[in-house]
Amino acid sequence: MKSKIILVIIIFLNLFIFCPSLIGIEPELTVTQNKKPEIINEKLKNTKEKIQTFKESLQTAREERKLKIEEMKNSFKEKRDAFKEKLETIKDERKKQLTEKIDNRMSTVNKNQTDRMIKALEKLTEHINKLQEKITQAKENGVDVSSAESAISSAQTAVDLAFSTVELQSAKDYVFLITDEVNLGQAVKTSYNTLSQDLKSAQQTLVTTKEAVVNAYKAVQTLKKITPTVPETVTQ
Repeated sequence: MKSKIILVIIIFLNLFIFCPSLIGIEPELTVTQNKKPEIINEKLKNTKEKIQTFKESLQTAREERKLKIEEMKNSFKEKRDAFKEKLETIKDERKKQLTEKIDNRMSTVNKNQTDRMIKALEKLTEHINKLQEKITQAKENGVDVSSAESAISSAQTAVDLAFSTVELQSAKDYVFLITDEVNLGQAVKTSYNTLSQDLKSAQQTLVTTKEAVVNAYKAVQTLKKITPTVPETVTQ
């Protein structure tokens, strides 16, 4: 019986002498398993902070634009008052009515076009928020999302710029600068051309923004093809 006990003790000691790595296996696995949630939680925290920062920057930019729009409206009000006074000096009633009709039509066109653009930008913002959710899910799976985050950041910047451009465009008032009845036609033409050019510029900003969001979508789609990263083993 004694010989069996001695044999067991010898085998037990040999395991620790010739396989010292077994001593650290359990702690090593425990540390690695505990470290993985910490890494994921840190990444998720960073993502949420970025989303919150983006929302705050959008809100700040909107407040600044509101102030600028109010200044623009005050400036345009003075020009419109001057326009109404000049319009009353036109003796040809037909020309006067036609001028008023074109003026109202141009204001309607600008409002309709900018309203459409703003709705499109709101939709693009929703798409970006969905992409952020997908990135969060990818991070939970340990996927490297740095390239996708960069693409989304570019899309967010484009959306912010587009909102600024379109909202400022919506506040513009294309008042005819009438000096006399003779230059009436030229004044109308000049204002119309300016409106047309400004709307084209705003539309181009919207197109560029859509392209940025599409690029972000493509970057997020590639995440499915990326093998999740395995946290480095931390030995104790």
